[in-house]
Amino acid sequence: MVRQFLTLLLAFAGGFLAVGAWIWAPKISNAMSGLVSVGPPSVSWFADANRIGRPEVAPVIKNCIFRVVDVGPDAAKMQPSAGYFILKAGSMQTNISALAGKPEDSRSDYRTVSLAIKWAELADCIYAQDDRELCDPDNRAAMVEATTKFFAFAQQAEASKPPISAGEAQVIENSKGKLLGALKNHRRYGTLVAADFSSFASPEISRVLREEKQTRDICKR
Repeated sequence: MVRQFLTLLLAFAGGFLAVGAWIWAPKISNAMSGLVSVGPPSVSWFADANRIGRPEVAPVIKNCIFRVVDVGPDAAKMQPSAGYFILKAGSMQTNISALAGKPEDSRSDYRTVSLAIKWAELADCIYAQDDRELCDPDNRAAMVEATTKFFAFAQQAEASKPPISAGEAQVIENSKGKLLGALKNHRRYGTLVAADFSSFASPEISRVLREEKQTRDICKR
């Protein structure tokens, strides 16, 4: 009984956040940026404040978020931070449901795969910008969060029972290869360092940051 009540409460809260983001996200993003979202932290708690900024206000989000979050013609009237908050709210709801022990079903598996793909698309769009864009602390924070979120949801999807489809698994695997390649480049460029990521970073991310060495500093003035 308690679990059913908790599930209903979480579902309501998630829906409230997603809908409310359309109206209030530009006003409340400042407050939300100081909170730790449910699930593995996306940005290191010990990162240099001069290196890691606020992802929801990153300039690259303006170019990328509405390619990922489809709100139709309303995109022209929404702040990019609102679109980013919608994506975060959906991710938060899925993580809370998992922590609450909600039984897995085809819909929850679909949401997990969908979120993995969306975060991968956002990361890919950010990486596609000029390399020096990640010298901006807010852009760097958006890159760190998108990359970390993708690998977290990819891990959940790959561990789901029953297994996800072969097609979905291939999409996730392709995204992994593409993002790890970009991550290696930016590790060499010096735009990303190990301290930018939390200790909860996936093994794939940690391995790249450990094995790749910085060979350039493209942010140096």
